[in-house]
Amino acid sequence: MDIKSTFKIVSFAFVTTFFSSSLFATTPPPPIQTVAITQIIDHPSADAVREGILAALRDNNYVEGNTFHIIYENAQGSPVTASQIAQKFVALKPSVLVPITTPSTQAMVKADAAYSIPIVFAAVTDPVASGVVTSIARPGGHITGATDAAPIQQQFEIFKKIMPTLKTLGVIYNPGDNSSNTPLREARAVSKTMGITLVEAPTFKTADVSIAMQQLAGKNVDAIFVPLDNTVLSAMDAVLKISFQHKIPVFSSDSDSVAQGALASSGYSHFDTGYSAGEMVVQVLKGANPGDIPVASAQDLNVYISPKSAQKLDIEIPQAVLETAKKL
Repeated sequence: MDIKSTFKIVSFAFVTTFFSSSLFATTPPPPIQTVAITQIIDHPSADAVREGILAALRDNNYVEGNTFHIIYENAQGSPVTASQIAQKFVALKPSVLVPITTPSTQAMVKADAAYSIPIVFAAVTDPVASGVVTSIARPGGHITGATDAAPIQQQFEIFKKIMPTLKTLGVIYNPGDNSSNTPLREARAVSKTMGITLVEAPTFKTADVSIAMQQLAGKNVDAIFVPLDNTVLSAMDAVLKISFQHKIPVFSSDSDSVAQGALASSGYSHFDTGYSAGEMVVQVLKGANPGDIPVASAQDLNVYISPKSAQKLDIEIPQAVLETAKKL
């Protein structure tokens, strides 16, 4: 065989091999997407929101370690730590940032200002007043999410049905938390129309919640209302301990508080709020622009009661409420 023939055979073999490998080569898989989740503190309500987010991802065929990756960190109640987590997450450039609760969301929005990584928040009671978005219907930019705000009017109507003699209602809240400031403004207006006097007890730290509770007990309030306030909810055990000592029922916007011992709650399920946010995360992972997705909320307003707490407090829940409420 001469050199020319050998070259032709080798050339043919090379071309055939190249063509075959090109024909059957598989397209490399797209890079795995990353969802970065953070929350301000360990608490049943915030944990339930996170579980709702994860459930929505699972229901949409997102499998951890296969089709997406999760990063999660908890600020343990510290705004400074929340800011550090936000800066760390932004530097990692995930596919979407998912902060839970108002403080974590505010920290994330600030850290992400120069990067515009998509943000889907969850359980922000008033995203407009908190400076997270400028509009509920048209968030714009790179941010959207799910709010957990429940209508105060409906909440107070339920509380009044449970306790028809309710005339004086103590409210414990952190003035620095928009999660409670917004519903408190509504509560002031609603209480006037319902003939209820509000007695306010502000508290800035979890450690001071017991002091605020003792002050309310000393003012002989008929009941105590706890809005969606991260500071107070994280000290709910202290709230309930003092409330039982003085036989004062506690109403809450947080359904998980009823499992802890609050008499009743009217609001959205934290899991459902998280699920709504999780469905938005799925949309963003599939390419949707967050700013085009209206801020959402859970669909069903639920009433939760604790028959055990009612018995301890010598309160008889009306049959009409029992028939529609969920018992914890």
